[in-house]
Amino acid sequence: MLKKTLVIVGIAIVMCIVALYFVYNRPHRSVSVADTSMTAQSLVAAFDQNEIDANDRFLDKIIEVKGKVKEVIKQDDSFILLLGDEQLPGSVSCTLDQAQDSVAYGLKAGDSVVVRGICTGFLMDVILINCKVVNESTQM
Repeated sequence: MLKKTLVIVGIAIVMCIVALYFVYNRPHRSVSVADTSMTAQSLVAAFDQNEIDANDRFLDKIIEVKGKVKEVIKQDDSFILLLGDEQLPGSVSCTLDQAQDSVAYGLKAGDSVVVRGICTGFLMDVILINCKVVNESTQM
């Protein structure tokens, strides 16, 4: 009986390790095609006005956002762009894909950019992850 229990526990442990390996190493979702496109101000306004409705519309969707860079933040081994208007309290926080580091070094506050990423929700800012700068130009 003990031998049978040990075999079952061993198989369960191996299955858990294999499952964790595949979950950890799954490929990132591509942000090559946007589900919707809008300005940073309108995205922040949508979440400010009705967060539940905005979550239904934007959560886990690929969004292309156009706006002015408020700030470029270097955090650990990635860059975060804050997009929005200085007069508005909220912004769109875009965590750039690591392949975008060279683009981030060239950006500064006031630059106009178009960023595409996956919306993960709203805290004090709208959060986009796995972002790519699609188009960049200076002074909107």
